[in-house]
Amino acid sequence: MQKQLLSVLFLSFLTTCVFGQLNMSLRSQLQYDTDANDIWGYVAPDNSEYAIVGLRNGVSIVNVTDPDNATQVAFVPGDNSTWRDIKTYGEYAYVVTDQNTSDEGLSVIDLRNLPVSVDFFHWTPELEGLGQLRRCHNIYIDEFGYAYLAGCNINAGGMLFIDVFTTPGT
Repeated sequence: MQKQLLSVLFLSFLTTCVFGQLNMSLRSQLQYDTDANDIWGYVAPDNSEYAIVGLRNGVSIVNVTDPDNATQVAFVPGDNSTWRDIKTYGEYAYVVTDQNTSDEGLSVIDLRNLPVSVDFFHWTPELEGLGQLRRCHNIYIDEFGYAYLAGCNINAGGMLFIDVFTTPGT
């Protein structure tokens, strides 16, 4: 009985491994000389598709419109970090970095000129009664354009709310 149970479990495991990749195939890939830590998708107004990849040393923006020919079209340098979190709203990408040595605050990447170029800046405001925003662990943006920053170096790690709808990119 025990032998039959082990045989059934082994066959179940083997079936999962063999058929686990149904309907998926590798079309192209990029090699980075550093570790990657997050990825987010973006579709431009012209329907071009991009992968926004968090790397240890910044953010890579990859055109994946032709899935057989993924191409990096922009790179935004950043402080070395093992953690970046990326979200988009409108034609902007918002990136937070969680590293004790980081002073990037909320990085804002303007995607309107893709695939030719991107502009970016690091928003590090001095918030009254809280201090200067230098780093955060996580970002979420809802459908109304409110960004929620969590695990920041200020507000005892509690939530910060940023309106990115009214004044996108600022």
